Amino acid sequence: MWWYYSCPICLGDRDSETTVVEKSDPEAEAKAKKAYEDSIALANGLYALDIDNNDIFRYPANLQINNSNLDVFIPEKLKGFESKIADYIGQHQDQELIITGYEISTEREADSLTGITRADFIRNILINAGVNGDRLVSKAKLQDYSYDENGKYNGGILLNFHTLDTSRLEEVEKGIANKTLYSDFGSKEFKPDATLANYTLELKSYLTKYPAKKVLITGHTDDIGDNKSNQYFGLKRAENVKKYFISQGISPEKLSSKSKGETDPIVPNDSEENRAKNRRIEITVN
Repeated sequence: MWWYYSCPICLGDRDSETTVVEKSDPEAEAKAKKAYEDSIALANGLYALDIDNNDIFRYPANLQINNSNLDVFIPEKLKGFESKIADYIGQHQDQELIITGYEISTEREADSLTGITRADFIRNILINAGVNGDRLVSKAKLQDYSYDENGKYNGGILLNFHTLDTSRLEEVEKGIANKTLYSDFGSKEFKPDATLANYTLELKSYLTKYPAKKVLITGHTDDIGDNKSNQYFGLKRAENVKKYFISQGISPEKLSSKSKGETDPIVPNDSEENRAKNRRIEITVN
């Protein structure tokens, strides 16, 4: 496991983050001193370490919350942090990310779900970056900190990676075995998006664990056009996904594809938004 830390020390959380050790334990004391010095040095920054305390990455800036709305500000220097998280989870299929949003007592008393909403703000960014939402857990944490004169607080989001326990792993695997994907699967120059790329890594890991399983890829369309054409386009989209899976090392023998065209909508085709929901790929593993 590695962790990813948005440090609040020196910004109002000194008591909550201080580690106390016995002076008679030099090793523990040295470790605590190093952790404290690192937190002081990077109090305004975002960084990640592996289990051996080696850098995964370090940023000179931090995420920022405010007291006027529940958005989380992402400085320019942090652009791309979501891709690093997506890449890491893709390469470590036994991991999940706990996203904790801070809130002060007055915000909690107002019962506005402040911390959870802030955590969900980051969660949605990660989902858009291709991370499986089943691997992201939002939580709130009551903290004693102060906003500056502009109503801002440098920090406010804590990100920790954990190894999935048995119950959480079962939940994630259930989602892998029954997945709905949305993308431009019918494009002449088909390019997988981040969601498909990361799902493919999950599917490969799942099939390695359960080698007897088979994958059915079903293409769906909206109702624009005639039924015959939509059957064709649904199959073309499914075939594009199948070819991509094969290109990423999934055995062709495990894959089959079909089309349901416009015949199985999940919502009425009465708006562009709904038609977009019906243009989908469904993955079923059994």
